[in-house]
Amino acid sequence: MNKIMLAALVITGFIAAANAQVNFDQGVDVKEVISQAVSSDLAIPVVPAGVRGSYSRDCARFSFGPSDEEILTQKVYLRSTEYETVCHTVMVPGPNGTQVPQQNCYERPGMTWHQYGQIKMNPRKLFPWERESFEICLQGPWLDLYANAAAYKYSAKREGNYDTLFVLTAKDKVAMRPDADGLSLADFSYANGKFVLKASDKWAKEYAGEKVAIKVELYKDNALFFDTFKGEKEFTFDAAEGYELAFSEKDLEKPEVDNDDGFRGAKKYFVKWGFKRLGAISKDAFMKKDKTASIEAK
Repeated sequence: MNKIMLAALVITGFIAAANAQVNFDQGVDVKEVISQAVSSDLAIPVVPAGVRGSYSRDCARFSFGPSDEEILTQKVYLRSTEYETVCHTVMVPGPNGTQVPQQNCYERPGMTWHQYGQIKMNPRKLFPWERESFEICLQGPWLDLYANAAAYKYSAKREGNYDTLFVLTAKDKVAMRPDADGLSLADFSYANGKFVLKASDKWAKEYAGEKVAIKVELYKDNALFFDTFKGEKEFTFDAAEGYELAFSEKDLEKPEVDNDDGFRGAKKYFVKWGFKRLGAISKDAFMKKDKTASIEAK
């Protein structure tokens, strides 16, 4: 059974038209046009050269999550208007009583195009945290499909003309950003001269056989003064349900200049931390987490 996905966002803007090209070898966070990856019997028009003017751009954005079934989006109505630049030369007063030419230009609307667009996503596998995003955009007479974030390299087929259906079929898997909420703080404490940070991993099963790197930055909480950075350290673990990081201040890579102001109150510290996945499943993008609460180190 087809699942109906509603368009998450419809946006309208004005930009100069450009020739559509396909490049699925770029990173998945870069917007890529898909419209030319179509059946060879379909001719895709290109923007004519030498046209003075512009077209409004109307887009609809669709988001896709994990599904083992075919997904059919809602059909969206898109509208684009041509704007022609019209210029007139008039004479205006110049220096020493002369008249000089001045060009006044404005844009006037011309032809308007209307089309319907829709996406059919053939079955593919996503990890639970992965989300894909695509846009259908009409600019002048050209209806194109773009990928904002994709978990696969896709082949795309265009069906229909005025009423256009883009059919996407997954090919090679592409690593996406990891889930920023995949790791969470379980505890931060101090005992026996060591700071101990514990974190839990809700996707340990999915990342089995891969590694995770957790970075900590230790700060001295100086209450009314600026906090003092005391050093940092990165720990690498095999993916597991929980991780424990134990370290003292002397274990850390120190800053070049220690600006500790010698505040004489209770010695309280907190940690800023984050993680990155190491392996083939996700990109190794660093996921910044919230800082811990301040604790006293006696």
